[in-house]
Amino acid sequence: MNSATAIIDARAPRKAIENLQKHFEVFLFQSQEITYDAISCHPDIFIFQGKSKLIIAPNAPQDIIKHLNYTKTAFEFGNSNVGKELENSTFFNCIETNNHLFHKQGFTDEKILSVAKKKLINLPQAYTRCSMIALNEKAFITSDKGIEKVLFNNGLDCLYINPYKILLPPYKHGFIGGCMGMWENKIFVIGDLNTIDNCAEVKNFIYHQNIEIVELYEGNLYDGGGIFFI
Repeated sequence: MNSATAIIDARAPRKAIENLQKHFEVFLFQSQEITYDAISCHPDIFIFQGKSKLIIAPNAPQDIIKHLNYTKTAFEFGNSNVGKELENSTFFNCIETNNHLFHKQGFTDEKILSVAKKKLINLPQAYTRCSMIALNEKAFITSDKGIEKVLFNNGLDCLYINPYKILLPPYKHGFIGGCMGMWENKIFVIGDLNTIDNCAEVKNFIYHQNIEIVELYEGNLYDGGGIFFI
């Protein structure tokens, strides 16, 4: 058992949660009546995983705040409450690498901007963490063609995945970033990569970065707002 905690959507497939528990302590994330139901249990709506600390929505569920305090995890509260519209449900849904901050300009919580102090790569998708994952500083996977174009234009390597088979009830499909989380040199996937069209290409892209793949259950990829490790 690893001493780290994995934060995951409480509604993720049970088998995926059970397999994750073989590696980590697992915190089942959920909220009620704060944002719209489909993303109410998604960590990436309430938590920004910065390089130095977490930035948490002030109205994040109390149980996650208690857990962070109990585990002595470094975090600060952001300036913005999460709500039920695009403009107020994407404040924390961004990605930081060593050199860049990735988000749609004008949608980022001000505390994140003040803490990260990185060059902002302006993306066309405000649900950035939902739509992409950083394998390292220069290699990314995304399910958004607009993001793919911007990353390429900034000299970054990016692989596109068609999201139409990704589960996000009640919507027709979810997003690839919400299916994944990175811990050390491993990428944990909520689902089986064999269920997507370009599986071999995806696996080769990941292995080329010297990253191990851990698939958590045999079934379609499930968008649970990512897996966050602390």
